[in-house]
Amino acid sequence: MSIRTIVAALAMTTIASTAGAVAVVNGGFEDPSGSGSFNTYSAGSTALTGWTISGASIDHITNYWQNSEGQRSIDMQGNGGNATISQSVSGFSVGQSYTLMFDMAGNPAGNPAVKKLIASIGGTSGSYTFDKTGKTLSDMGWETMTLSFVAGATTLSLAFSADNSGTSFGPALDNVRIVDAPAVPLPAAGFLLIGAIGGLGLMRRKG
Repeated sequence: MSIRTIVAALAMTTIASTAGAVAVVNGGFEDPSGSGSFNTYSAGSTALTGWTISGASIDHITNYWQNSEGQRSIDMQGNGGNATISQSVSGFSVGQSYTLMFDMAGNPAGNPAVKKLIASIGGTSGSYTFDKTGKTLSDMGWETMTLSFVAGATTLSLAFSADNSGTSFGPALDNVRIVDAPAVPLPAAGFLLIGAIGGLGLMRRKG
């Protein structure tokens, strides 16, 4: 292996991963604009831009409570029962690591106190909880949740499902996005090694 090849290989470990841009359609649930405090969308409705609704209904919140980001968010249990929202997301690089991020809270107007939500993308899923104790409509206490995964295809299915029983006061969801997983930088010793190898290359050319 040439010195040039070794230097290039070591240098590559310092470069952050550069997977293609991945965008979630309507991840902040800003479309449609809605009216009043909230609007309820049943399974099969196409009203929520970019998302397919299945199972039970959802509430598309406008000003009923404090949203995490923007002007709107979702209550994943509209009229009782567990709803699912899903969409296909494209633009992944196969084998690349990513992180799904979303903001979660819970409808504080009714029980259960602990709201449960399942997030999944591709073949990776996670269960999440939020305790609404002490929270109010004007102070929801939103928390950012994460799910790390490796893309197995260029297009993956993204879904969120409520996981509660007998309630219309479900988990709240907002600000869904996907980011590249951070790269691991090369330790300082690696840079010294690169410099040493480069120096050897110069000496060899001068000899």
